[in-house]
Amino acid sequence: MAIFTMSDLHLALSVDKPMNVFGSAWDNYMPRIRDEWNSSVSKGDTVIVGGDVSWAMYLEELYKDFEFIDSLNGFKILLKGNHDYWWEGMSKMKRYLADNGFSTITFMQNNALVAENMLLCGTRGWLLPGDSDFSASDRKIYERELQRLEMSLAEGKKLLKSTGMIPDKKICVLHYPPFSKSHKPDAGFVGLMHKYDVTHCIYGHLHAAATANAFEGEADGIMYKLVSADYLQFRPYLL
Repeated sequence: MAIFTMSDLHLALSVDKPMNVFGSAWDNYMPRIRDEWNSSVSKGDTVIVGGDVSWAMYLEELYKDFEFIDSLNGFKILLKGNHDYWWEGMSKMKRYLADNGFSTITFMQNNALVAENMLLCGTRGWLLPGDSDFSASDRKIYERELQRLEMSLAEGKKLLKSTGMIPDKKICVLHYPPFSKSHKPDAGFVGLMHKYDVTHCIYGHLHAAATANAFEGEADGIMYKLVSADYLQFRPYLL
């Protein structure tokens, strides 16, 4: 059994949102996701989906996309992205899963999970202070996302203490990158990762030409990896 990840599926089985308007890399992308996923991932594996899961606006529009996800191999952990407008409170979303029999899906928000002797924590993230379009309203969301990440990391610390587990990796999952376009690490998000001894950070959100600004590799003891679906050519990345 193994852990894979891929962000930004942008599924659109119930809404009219053709992704190839963003370039030919998105041609026929949903069948490609299915084929690449099932050729890489086994039924006993885990896949972390780091946000922008579906273009649905409401839970009521989500059924076909979740039916698609549930049919794929493996157990799936979903994180919220900036386009996941359907995202509700955890209780309501878990009830939706149960009511529709989606047994291979769960959510990451303010919590921590363990899979394959790896600790998984995370939050959506947001625009960063210093970004040219960062505003006063962004500041409130940014600070709330820092609080969410610390809650998740603190839950992870409690989980390790209660189980006595020594994880092979401590993974922080974000939707937004924790680096500026000039590759400067954000003091807030990266600072929290260091505080809780995170070893790996995966993130998405960036597509097409924007991936040129992605930072990948090791920095101050943390390994970073961009896992947007189109960047990975729709093949889940093995952690």
